[in-house]
Amino acid sequence: MSRNSLLMCALIAINLLLLFSSNAMSNSYQLPSQALQDVVEQTKNVSTRLSRDKKWLAILTPRKHLSIETLAQSELKLAGLRVSPEQLIPSRIKYSYLSVELINLNQLTANAKPITIPLPSGMLLANVSFSPNSQYLSYMGLTEQGADLFIYDLVKRQSHKLNSAKLNATLGLKYIWRNDSKGVFTNLATPVFKTKEQVAIAPNISETSGKKAPRRTYQDLLKNPQDEAEFAALTTSQLAFISLNGDVQPIGNPAINISYSLSPNDKYLVVKRIAAPFSYMVKYYDFAQSVELYSHTGDKLKTLAQLESSEYRPPGSDSVRQGPRMIHWRSDKPDTLAFVQALDKGDSRIKVAYRDQLLQLKAPFNQKPVPLTKTPWRISKIEWGEQDTALITERQSDKKQMRVSLLDTSPSSDQQLSTWYQKAIRDTYNAPGSLYRQNAKLNGQHLGRVFKLYNNHLLHYGLGASPQGYQPFLKSSPLASIEGEQNIAKPSTLWQSSKEQLERVKYIVKLEPLTLIISRQSPDTPSHLVMLEVESGNEQLLYQNPHQLEAYQGMTRQLVNFKRDDGLPLSGVLYLPAGYRAEDGPLPVLMWAYPREFKNAEVAGQVNYSPNQYNQISTKGPVAYTAKGFAIFDKVAMPIVGEGSNKPNDSFRRQLVANAKAAIDTLVEMGIADRERVAIGGHSYGAFMVANLLAHSDLFAAGIARSGAYNRTLTPFGFQHEKRNFWEAPSLYQQMSPFTHADKIDEPILLMHGEMDSNSGTYPMQSARLFKAIRGLGGQARLVTFPYESHSYKAKESIMHMLWEQENWLERYLKSPTLARGSAHFSPDQPDKSQVTFH
Repeated sequence: MSRNSLLMCALIAINLLLLFSSNAMSNSYQLPSQALQDVVEQTKNVSTRLSRDKKWLAILTPRKHLSIETLAQSELKLAGLRVSPEQLIPSRIKYSYLSVELINLNQLTANAKPITIPLPSGMLLANVSFSPNSQYLSYMGLTEQGADLFIYDLVKRQSHKLNSAKLNATLGLKYIWRNDSKGVFTNLATPVFKTKEQVAIAPNISETSGKKAPRRTYQDLLKNPQDEAEFAALTTSQLAFISLNGDVQPIGNPAINISYSLSPNDKYLVVKRIAAPFSYMVKYYDFAQSVELYSHTGDKLKTLAQLESSEYRPPGSDSVRQGPRMIHWRSDKPDTLAFVQALDKGDSRIKVAYRDQLLQLKAPFNQKPVPLTKTPWRISKIEWGEQDTALITERQSDKKQMRVSLLDTSPSSDQQLSTWYQKAIRDTYNAPGSLYRQNAKLNGQHLGRVFKLYNNHLLHYGLGASPQGYQPFLKSSPLASIEGEQNIAKPSTLWQSSKEQLERVKYIVKLEPLTLIISRQSPDTPSHLVMLEVESGNEQLLYQNPHQLEAYQGMTRQLVNFKRDDGLPLSGVLYLPAGYRAEDGPLPVLMWAYPREFKNAEVAGQVNYSPNQYNQISTKGPVAYTAKGFAIFDKVAMPIVGEGSNKPNDSFRRQLVANAKAAIDTLVEMGIADRERVAIGGHSYGAFMVANLLAHSDLFAAGIARSGAYNRTLTPFGFQHEKRNFWEAPSLYQQMSPFTHADKIDEPILLMHGEMDSNSGTYPMQSARLFKAIRGLGGQARLVTFPYESHSYKAKESIMHMLWEQENWLERYLKSPTLARGSAHFSPDQPDKSQVTFH
């Protein structure tokens, strides 16, 4: 070897040592550069609640991130649950808050200050809501001892704990107000027995029954009688009504209460309870269930339904378990139950004229249910409105279609549905958004929430996606006639976002004069809340998010439209570092994407973007790396289209590579990208995409794949939106599995995974097996697993380290010319650093 060659090898080795120092290789969490740390530390957007009388607006400040110590606390994983056995609450709570501030919308003055609800030190809040009469604010207070239910009196400005006995919130932090606001229903704890002392150790035995049970691949399921006993002990609770003065009225006997709902007149409760036998194949909410009716005094009146386990539900997206489903109270009636019954045995493969039937059952519930209508597609949602109206949402998943129709439920109705709109499920351009709702009234008594009919029009507000970007709106749509004529009249626009800012309706405060609470943002101003009187234009600032992240000031963003080789329109959002100029030349590029399936090429090419959005930097996405000099091509369209009789996944690999090639070609033509310095990244199904692109193309210099599944034979009963099982399409499963093609992954790939991933199909072993395959085949990979983390990473330490890993990976393979494409494999003289994991 020549002297120059030896010198080059030495320089490469020094660079590697600098990048992966002994400190970096130790099993400890690392911190990324300061700009990335600032992204983790930034204040999250607040949540809000509006009281029913429209007087009070609650501002909820969310918790930033958990600590790894919190994630590491004791938990049990049973039947799809993750539970803290000591606290009797979920061990991983998605939404919790540090504080609550109250704004009196009737007293908005320059000197008015929000009311801050005092909280004990260290307490977190969850499930915050106003009482129906708007006199109280309720919330779950979370401490090391568990969950307690608190009531804040808005007049007296005092809080008190409602429950004296311990709550059992293992199945969720749930409670419901009585409609007269005199108390709440919730689950109380019962004595927990020592399961290990009562269940003998024995072999774990499973046996088939001869019935097909094609279920997805789940984690954290029950495995043996010990698990069954622990699950029953931890989740059994006493449903009870607790009055505002603390008096307790039990409802029935202790049971596993999965849900409960109260009739609008407060006289009856429907309680859904898990029934034996438990299943080892599905999560708790798919166990056999008993649906029971109780009086408000706690007496059981009747069993409404016995539902079998969903373990044996037929395959298919639109298949459902047999028996009545979606059992609920009509919100426009005092005490009328409604439910849906499948007319095809729950099997969407059976060809029938009508799939579902909607029925109702009035108090005293001793007559036969009365049919209201039949639908040719599967009913997925029912919304009740004024004047005996309902909106019925149907889905046809194979065709990726949905339809919303108006139903007149009055006794004289002919039960015919009148279509309001029909669209592709993923069609955002024609989405009408959310309906305006208010409380129904009967003889002066408040009932449930119903959609408002304003001069026989529906009021609805949404994002207003369009080829020009988001144009949020509030619209009024005329209803079809009672006789069932097709609604062909066009909606009228009552309000629309300005063209210079992105404004969205949060709440409708008044109809006359039209007064809204809107969120407003611009490229330079983070989202803030404003109360706006539409006609006069008068407005009042309610809340302003703090402005942070100076490192990203001056970063630019633009929507880039381009076409695939078959003419399909695609798009992506391009971020460029602050101060970048065209004359600076090409930049290293990180592309981030997530594949989606479509049955309509026109819908696949739709744009979801606004030039007026604030540059919100998320730790989960790639945009933070603009601070390190990278161009970011985010939300790159990766449609997989299967029109007509063709299934999208039949050409998955070809379409995936065509999408990526078109994106890179576009950036190169723009002068932004150097074709040799583009990396691809993604999370979950996006990680699956990354591995496939590295295996079946030479477009990328490196990849980042987080929490993915790479061997589809380990998810044999379907994945994502693929409904064919492995035995129906074995070649498809093998062709789509990057594990099968690990020998072709000849670019370096960074694999990351939570060691307690609970998402369907994405076992941590998926990353481990792909890593071992690449290592055994001589390729280059780095595997990082995060202790106690699930599918998305929650601990601050994990997120910081994830950003550090990605930062170093990008610096190594996109900025170092000696380690870019063409030298992806380790040479025998280089130290092998591909096997580092963090346990």
